[in-house]
Amino acid sequence: MTAIRALGALVGAVSLSQWARTLPAVIAGGVTGEFGLSEAGLAVATAMVHLGFAVGQVPSGVALDRVGPRLTASVLLAIATAGLALSAAAPGAWSFALGQFLTGLGCSGVFMAALMVAAQLLPADRFGQVAGLMPALSGIGLLASGTPSAWLIGIAGWRAAPTAAAGAGVLCLFAAWRLVPPVGSRRPGQRSLGSECLEVLLLAASRGLRAPVTLAFVGYPATLALRGLWAGPWLTGRLGFGLVAAGNVLAALSVVMSLSPALFGWLDRHLPSRTRVVGIAHLAAAASLAWLPLAGGGAAPDIAAMMLVGMLIGSHVLLYPMTREAAPDGTTGKALSAVNLSFFVGLVVLQPLSGLAARLAGLPGALAVFAVALAAGSAAFLTLARQPR
Repeated sequence: MTAIRALGALVGAVSLSQWARTLPAVIAGGVTGEFGLSEAGLAVATAMVHLGFAVGQVPSGVALDRVGPRLTASVLLAIATAGLALSAAAPGAWSFALGQFLTGLGCSGVFMAALMVAAQLLPADRFGQVAGLMPALSGIGLLASGTPSAWLIGIAGWRAAPTAAAGAGVLCLFAAWRLVPPVGSRRPGQRSLGSECLEVLLLAASRGLRAPVTLAFVGYPATLALRGLWAGPWLTGRLGFGLVAAGNVLAALSVVMSLSPALFGWLDRHLPSRTRVVGIAHLAAAASLAWLPLAGGGAAPDIAAMMLVGMLIGSHVLLYPMTREAAPDGTTGKALSAVNLSFFVGLVVLQPLSGLAARLAGLPGALAVFAVALAAGSAAFLTLARQPR
C-alpha cells in the first residue's frame, strides 16, 4: 500500500511534467503573436524547457541516491511550479524563456523519482512493467495539454494554460511530500558532490550504458518534438485544421503515446530480444516520421504517420530496465539520470536545429531533422548493443 500511494503521488508529478513539456504545441500561436517571435525564435524559446530538463538530470540523479525521492521530488516540484507561474506572467520573450527553463529544471527528476520508488519498493521482475505503466497513467498530462488547454486558451488566452498547470503543481508538491516515504537516502560519506556528478557522465559513456544513451538522444526527443511543438503548426498551417480540431488530434496522439509504453512494458518479460525490438521499432518510427516531409499533405495519412511514430517510440521505456540491469550497485539514480540526460540533451540540440531547418525549408525541413537523426541513432544503437560490455 505504501508503494501504491507513493507511486500515485509521483504519477501525478509526472503528469504535470508531461503537461508542461507539451504545452508549447497549443500556446505557440499566442506566444508568437504577443512576443513577435519567428518560428526559429519560438523553437529556441520553447527548447529552454528541455535545456532545464537536461541541466537538472545530473544533480537530480545524485540527489536521488543521496537524499531519496521524497525530498528530491518535493524541491523539484516547487521549482517547476515557480517556472510555470513565471511563464504565465512573463512580460516578454526572455522572461518566458526563463520560466520555461525553470519549469524544465523542476520537472527534470520526477519520473526518475518514481522509478527509484518502484526499484526499491517493488520486486525486480515487475520493474519493466511498472516503468511502462507510469507513462500511461501520467498520460492525463498529455491530454491536459491537448483539447482542455486549447479550450481554456480560447476562453481566457494563452496565459491561462500555464497558470492552470502552476495550480496543479502546488497540489503535486503537497501530495509528494505527504505520500512518498523517506526511502533510498544515504549519507554522502567521503565522496564529494562534484565526484558524484562526474560519475553520472562517466556512466553515460560506460560500455554498459552506451547503447541506451545513444538511442535516448534521438528517440524520445523525436516524438516529444512532434507532439510538443511541430505537430500543432503542421495540423493548422499545413492541413488547415482549426485550433480545437488540432487539439483533438493532439489529444489522440497523447493517448497513443501514453498507452504504447504500457504495452511495451507488459511485453517486456515475453520478448525474445529486448534490444532488437527497441531498435527495429525506432527504425520503423523514423520511416513513419520521414513520410511527413517526403510525401505528407493529406489529413488521413499524415495523422496515421504521427500515430505510428507515437506508438513505436513508446518502446523507449524498455531502455529503463536495460539501464537498471547495467547499473553498478548503488548507482541506480545516477544511471537513470544518465539516460534521461541524453533524452533532453537530444532535445536541446535537435529542436533548435529543427527551427533553423524550418526557417530554410519550412515545416518539412524541421521534421526531416528528426527523421534523419532517429534513423542514424537507431542504427548506432543496434550496433553498440551487439558489442560486448
